[in-house]
Parts: sequence; C-alpha cells; structure tokens
Amino acid sequence: MSGYVARVRHDNPPNGTAEFDRLVASVAKRWAAVDPLLPEPSHPKLNTNPLLTVSDELGRPMAIGAMRYSWYQPGEAGRTWGVPDQHWITPLVGGSDPEGALDSLLTSWRDQLERLPTGTGSESAALLTWPARDVCGIRPLQRHGMQPVTVMAVRERRRGVPPALPPRDVTIRLADLQDLTAVVSLVMEEHRYEEHFGSVFIQSETAEQTRKVAARALSRNPSWIWLAERRGRPVGLVWVSPPHRARWVAPLVNAAPAAYIGYGTVVEEERGQGIGTTLISHAHHALDTHGIAVTLLNYSVTNPLSGPFWHRMGYRPLWTTWEVRPALALR
Repeated sequence: MSGYVARVRHDNPPNGTAEFDRLVASVAKRWAAVDPLLPEPSHPKLNTNPLLTVSDELGRPMAIGAMRYSWYQPGEAGRTWGVPDQHWITPLVGGSDPEGALDSLLTSWRDQLERLPTGTGSESAALLTWPARDVCGIRPLQRHGMQPVTVMAVRERRRGVPPALPPRDVTIRLADLQDLTAVVSLVMEEHRYEEHFGSVFIQSETAEQTRKVAARALSRNPSWIWLAERRGRPVGLVWVSPPHRARWVAPLVNAAPAAYIGYGTVVEEERGQGIGTTLISHAHHALDTHGIAVTLLNYSVTNPLSGPFWHRMGYRPLWTTWEVRPALALR
C-alpha cells in the first residue's frame, strides 16, 4: 500500500481520459463477476464534486472517489433520514489490488475531512455505498472504523405467482385519499420503530411532511399503497413507488423497469400472523403483472425484523451503505 499516491483534483481525470476509462473498465469487470444485477459503473461528473484519486507508482489511477457534502437545515425532510452534516464519497476502485486501493482512498479521505473548517462535529457522518457482494471492500471499510448501517435489497420478477390469501377477518385493498389519516399513522409508527436503529430521526415537522407526501400519493389512481384492515381497523400497509415515480433507483440496478418499496409495516400487536406476507404478496402480484423487472427497498442492518422478513419475501442485498459517526471518527 505504500506505493499508492493520493491527490485531489477538481478538473479532469488523472493522466487523461484513457487511463480513467481503463479504471472504470476494471471496476465494471469486477462488478459483473460478483453480481450480475450491479449496473455499469458510471463516470463521476467532472467539475461538479472534488475528486480524490489514488494512483500507483507509475501514476496509473487505481481508485477515484467523488466527494460530496450535504447539510440539512432544521425543518428539511432530510433531517428525518440522517444526521444534519453528511460527508459522502462515491468510490470506484479497480486494478489488481482493490482492497489496498480502497484502503488508501479511505486514508486520503480522512485527511481531507481533517482539513475542513466546519461540518465535522458531533452531528456529522462519513458515508459511502459499496456493492454488497464485492467482499474485497469489507476489511478496509472495517479497518477505517466504518459499519454497515443500511442495505438496499433487490427482488427479481416472478411469473404466475398469485397473491397470498389474508388471515381470517383481514382484508387487503388499495388505499385512497379517504385513508390519509390511517396511512400517516402507520408510517409514523414505522418511523418510531426505526428510531431504535439510528436510521430515522423524527423531527417536529416529520408528521406533517409525511402527510403531504401521502396525500399526493393517495390522490393518484391507483395509489400503489395497499392497506390491511382487520374488521375495518387499519393494521398494516405497503407503499410502492412504480417505475415512473422511482427513477432515482434506475441507475442502481442492471435491470429495468425498477420499482421501489418505501414502506412496509404492520402494527406491533398484529405481527407474526401473516399480514405482512399477504400485503407484500399483493404488491408483488401487481408489480409482476405490470412487467416490473426488479423491485428494490432499504432496511436497517440492525433491525431484527426487516432483514429476515425481506429475505423470506425474495429479496437479497445489492448495495450496503457504510457509515461512521462523527465524520472524524473515520480512521
């Protein structure tokens, strides 16, 4: 690792686009080998975010990371989903020693964070997303003090699978605008549970922000929100974003069209009775019928319910987000 040299560039790729293209091609080859559902790696947008590069003794780029900083002001919806000060790096790591190159990239990123005048206090985090099956990155991420916090999981389309029948006295139906209060209540219950895992931070504005987003979704026909009711009482929901409302996930997977499940929850006293399975089964039946190739979702690594449930529903890890708080705890 001593042969790696790091530097920050704000203009063009090191040694011109040819060397840069070779690095991206190396990443693409490894990704294709470890997981066919990973997308083609994309070139970082130049002149947008500062690029941290790692080169070997001959000056050939072995890793490159686009650094990005996000700060969420009080009242912004982003504060519900993480700490206010977020330092991200998007790594592309190639060559014959990707583990060593990533280690050097993370060391250099730590040096850059130390030089920042603000944004690295107690409410900050350093984050990156890494392909879940690309295991060569795990040891350097751990050595630098990062921990896996969330998983983006994927399910491929299945044909001819009818939706599961609900338990006795439970009905499943598409929600509409008249169900706004029930939908907001169920989503907020999920938020309160997710707070235990450090992935959600409920703010005073969160309920009203949720209400506005839910109202927009419920005003559409269909809403793509399924509600479970036991004798007329709402006990669970699944909220799907179809491809035209989930365009942000399309670059993350090598299949199309792609949908996204934002929420899936059952009230605590009704869990373990098959309601969640039936809800997701109805959503999957609709997605499969509409020819949706893949469905993606996120769950917290430390949530003891989410991982096992979604794996039973046919999902498996595609990406893992790693994090360390505060940002300067990065080693």
